[in-house]
Amino acid sequence: MKITGGRYSKMNVSAVSDKRTRYTPAIVREALFNMIDVTGMRMLELFAGSGVISAEALSRSVEKTTLVEISRSSCMTIRKNLEKFGDNFTILNLDFRIAIRRLISKNSDFDFIFADPPFGTGLLFETFKEIDGHPEVLRSDGIIVIESFEKEILPDEGKNIHLKSKKNYGDVILNFFVR
Repeated sequence: MKITGGRYSKMNVSAVSDKRTRYTPAIVREALFNMIDVTGMRMLELFAGSGVISAEALSRSVEKTTLVEISRSSCMTIRKNLEKFGDNFTILNLDFRIAIRRLISKNSDFDFIFADPPFGTGLLFETFKEIDGHPEVLRSDGIIVIESFEKEILPDEGKNIHLKSKKNYGDVILNFFVR
């Protein structure tokens, strides 16, 4: 995989060895970062996989990114991929629910949250519910993007977050939520 833009455009990013890992297509990554200027933002990436979304953000001058991934081997790949960018990243090898609660307990909040839960596992709705139940993880003017599969439909709103827009890219949907 190659980074699609920014100062590290065309740099290679290694994939994880787990064949079940599905990657956000390059055209979707490029479109996402054409819509959101992450310069100077604090970012949280849930279900990070190889860390390619955070690599794209670091290439585009995100201030700091925190990546959450439950797979230990994926975390090793993430570290290998992101070391090229310096030290403005943190990797949490945890379940996303535990990670969100831990970040809140440390008063961490983010301008941009990107979540790409595995399709067809029920984790899409769990992710929505967890973020909606802990809105303090997102700064008041922040944005959440949850990637979903066309056959999995997220609610338009919860108690604390609501859908601002959605963009379709074939069978991949980017759902943009705000507080």
